[in-house]
Amino acid sequence: MQKRKKINVLMTMLITSSLFSGGGNVQAADNSLKEFTLDPMMVTSQRVEKSDLNTPAATTIITAKDLEITGAKTAYDAIERNVVGVTNNAYGPGGREYGGSTSRTVIRGLDKGTLVLVNGAPINMLNYNSMEGIPVESIDHIEVVKGANSVLYGSEAFGGVINIITKKGGEPKTTISTSYGNYDKKWAVSSTGDKYSVCFSKDYYGEVDKTNKVFAKSTSLWRFGTSHKNNAFLSYAINSKLSVNYAHTEGVFTRDSLTVKNGELTGAGTSYYYDDTKDNISLTYDDKEAKLKSVLSYNRRIVDPESANISGGLIGLYKSATSSNWKMDTMTFDTQKGWEFRDGKDSLITGLTLGKENMNDRGKARTADRKNIALYASYDYKFNNNFDAILGLRGQHISDYAKDQNILLPQVQTLYKINENTSWYVNIGKSFQMPALNTYFQDGSTEELKPQKGWTYETGVKLINDKDAYKLGVFHMDIDAKFEWIDLGLPLKVLKNVGKFKNTGVEAEYTHKFDQNWKYNLGASISNPQTKDYGSEEWIQSDAKLQLTAGVQYAAKKLSSSLSYLFLGNRENSYYNNLGTKYTESTGNGHKVSNRNSLNANFNYKADSHNAFNLSLNNIFDTEDAINKYENWNMPFNWMLTYSYSF
Repeated sequence: MQKRKKINVLMTMLITSSLFSGGGNVQAADNSLKEFTLDPMMVTSQRVEKSDLNTPAATTIITAKDLEITGAKTAYDAIERNVVGVTNNAYGPGGREYGGSTSRTVIRGLDKGTLVLVNGAPINMLNYNSMEGIPVESIDHIEVVKGANSVLYGSEAFGGVINIITKKGGEPKTTISTSYGNYDKKWAVSSTGDKYSVCFSKDYYGEVDKTNKVFAKSTSLWRFGTSHKNNAFLSYAINSKLSVNYAHTEGVFTRDSLTVKNGELTGAGTSYYYDDTKDNISLTYDDKEAKLKSVLSYNRRIVDPESANISGGLIGLYKSATSSNWKMDTMTFDTQKGWEFRDGKDSLITGLTLGKENMNDRGKARTADRKNIALYASYDYKFNNNFDAILGLRGQHISDYAKDQNILLPQVQTLYKINENTSWYVNIGKSFQMPALNTYFQDGSTEELKPQKGWTYETGVKLINDKDAYKLGVFHMDIDAKFEWIDLGLPLKVLKNVGKFKNTGVEAEYTHKFDQNWKYNLGASISNPQTKDYGSEEWIQSDAKLQLTAGVQYAAKKLSSSLSYLFLGNRENSYYNNLGTKYTESTGNGHKVSNRNSLNANFNYKADSHNAFNLSLNNIFDTEDAINKYENWNMPFNWMLTYSYSF
């Protein structure tokens, strides 16, 4: 009955918003919406700017207007709600992280196979792609490219690449906002000028005493504690070609692990405290006329954790260090040059990448480093006005803490323009990924880790016009030496090359724009992600097989609103940390992770040029769904009201 009331209230608010704003009156639309197109330009897929229709890959672009209308609080939220074939693996709401329990985004079912960039600079660390350090207020748009991209971007681009493009400046404006919800609260100050964009924010996360269902084989139940996070972001254009970006995040995140025995809480457990600091800085030189672009980036993360015993539901007086006590930093330099041939018909991109990683496991007093150098090239040959073929090649040498590697990666892409609004693409490429440096310090016996390597094959059709965008793609992934964390019995956990990974699937998306006010989108992904242990003939399901997305947006001059829905079905088996060492044993027992239903709504009202209000409603069905196979649960129904003042 309560869920039905929430849905009725929600539909009433949506209808009221459209009536209040003048229904489908095109003249009432915000002028900025006139720039909206279903065929936007993007730079990530080819390292040169091309429209979506002319890009030989499965792509999605999330604009700043999309972020505003849908009410996404983080880049993590925005991607989960908008991109078919992408799922999130979170240990807390909104991508909240807890030390080594780092949330990440997964493309096409391959965990640790997604590379995240910020303005072209990689920010992945320890094979995780945390996006917590980029405040949504500073994002101009997000480009998502699915499929193998290691030829142009190196390690970790198995499933695809996510490039977060930040604001570079704009109309002078300063906005102060404050938010309050039934669990969390926040304040933020953002300002833009002709050459800069800056944002400061502070999040306060309230305690969530979860009483979710506990399964018979569960060994623990996670409970969210009070936490806080500070964000600072700066983008500054030094001149027309040179710019700098800096993001700083620091916070204290807490959660409790309550011990479960025979399906019942015992009153004992452990409380964890994670002091977490991240810094990302990049310097970009972009000379479009000379087709020369260089990026120098530096990332650092420091995790300083503590833990305390819980007895009878009370936290003990003493603390002890936990395992994820480490400092990590990476530095990358990438430079590319473009040329044109045959009167601009053909183009060539060549590039050099230099990188260094350092890992300091302070808990074990060990350090490790890794250096790499790579040369890459991509040649686009135009056979005629309708057909292009692109050949890419990357050679990379890695000086590793354990064993040096020499990697050669090819890629072939074709694009055939069926007509002005329709294109057919083929994308075949090889990718690789090195094991994270901290895995060399893991406890327990383990064989020498090899890089993940494998191929992705895909083909698809795009039909895009002024009102509609149809996208249909078919893909197959074939990966060897897949990484997977395996429990050897508490507290020992090691990373192993468990065997092979494969996934074959179909992705379909449809977006329709009624007018400048209304649009809706539908999406579906059906796939079969599986892993097979070495020496075994049995394939084990490793991620959800079915994903459905749907959304509707309304935007006018003063009022905008959205409704979004996500469904994950036919999911993998739950993971239990007391079921032995083999991958098939640790995932092949127990029960299926429950289906996930997530319905969210957002409402924006701009009273005038200075005052604005936002109301977001999340998990409207108030479902108790597991976010991942480790049975970390989603937030209950939650809301947040925000007031913003701009001048």
